[in-house]
Amino acid sequence: MTEDVRLFGTDGIRGRVGSDPITPLFAYHLGRVLATHTLAPNALVYVGRDTRQSSLELETFLAHGILDGGARVDSLGVLPTPGVSYCTKVGPATLGIVVTASHNPHGYNGFKLLGEDGAKLDNDAEYQIEKWLLDSDRKSPDRRFVALAVAHSPSRDYVAMLEAKAAQIGQTGLRIVVDCAHGATSEIAAQAFGYVAKDLHFIGDAPNGTNINEEVGSTSVDAVQRSVSELDANLGITFDGDGDRVLFIDDCGNLVGGDQVLYLLAKRHLTSNSSNSGVVGTVMSNHGLQIALDEIGIPFVRTDVGDKNVYDELMSREWRLGGEPSGHLIWRNVADTGDGILIGLSVVEAIHRAGLSLRQLVASVPMMPQVQRNVPSPNPSALLQKPGVSELIAQFSALIQADGRILVRASGTEPLLRVMVEHHEADEANKFADELTNAISAAT
Repeated sequence: MTEDVRLFGTDGIRGRVGSDPITPLFAYHLGRVLATHTLAPNALVYVGRDTRQSSLELETFLAHGILDGGARVDSLGVLPTPGVSYCTKVGPATLGIVVTASHNPHGYNGFKLLGEDGAKLDNDAEYQIEKWLLDSDRKSPDRRFVALAVAHSPSRDYVAMLEAKAAQIGQTGLRIVVDCAHGATSEIAAQAFGYVAKDLHFIGDAPNGTNINEEVGSTSVDAVQRSVSELDANLGITFDGDGDRVLFIDDCGNLVGGDQVLYLLAKRHLTSNSSNSGVVGTVMSNHGLQIALDEIGIPFVRTDVGDKNVYDELMSREWRLGGEPSGHLIWRNVADTGDGILIGLSVVEAIHRAGLSLRQLVASVPMMPQVQRNVPSPNPSALLQKPGVSELIAQFSALIQADGRILVRASGTEPLLRVMVEHHEADEANKFADELTNAISAAT
């Protein structure tokens, strides 16, 4: 690797399985570097994984790299990212690592790193780890590795916490459909939502190693929308592959995204005179969220894309609620990281306590039509900086003016340039998005 290689994106290290850095050899190298440079001798690391076919091998090599670097490691087995976060925060581990590519297809994988407080490492820490990775030689292991036995006790603590939260809510009488994306929530979601639902139905809960996020989950909501309609359910809940994102489907089959859920939680919890708190969104947050929050007197600020940026802004302002439209929501009253199951339970509780449907609870958010397109690129950051591309973005932004806005950014998790257009009219949003995307593609 050369020094200009950037390993960490907006959410850890991620890429295609079998291509550097998502290889068993790199996983071993990562484990050794982390143990050697960041951990005290004999420190404990928790490692969890999602349900991808490649995750066990990557976890195995990672774990043995940690051991060879002089630290200890416990495998938590298949566990959502927020589960690893919780276990790391409340347990004796100094570091938590999740082998996952989150919402990406099964051919991708990656590594998310969590500090002893359960939060993702900050940019400075990632930069330093990246320098160590790039500056040190990769040593090939001199023996065959076997998977570690799973330490079930920490993960049982996480499940017990979820069950306690659900038991506090109690039986709601709701018919709920839960979509686990064939991912890390597949085994434990039932243990939480079984307490609160009168009728509970699952889809996407049969992982086979290659079907994670495939036509199910928060990146493909058609399946849960169909199930809600067919079962005449009150609510649909859908996670991504590692369980740190959650989206909802209301009783009419409409998608309820992260922005609307932020409004629901803010109105329920932040409108008292003593709250002295606001909401953190991102540059992707719908303008309708800001309008709705203004009407109930709750401050709103935007930050760059990425839940880590949201968390940092929350901490700096000492606020408690923030997130992204994708459903990556941080509600620090329940967790210091995105936890799809806990947010799902919080929404169920809000519906139950208010005696209203989810559709009614979010009706005050005037969501503007927002469309997204992708331009494939091996180096989206460089593409974004090309003079011709930056000129195109400026031209289209001038054309849309006060009727909407355009945001073009390099993806932090995939080799894509992402184009977002927001406009009062859906047809115009689609038109601007298509024309700008085609123009950028022609300019590459």
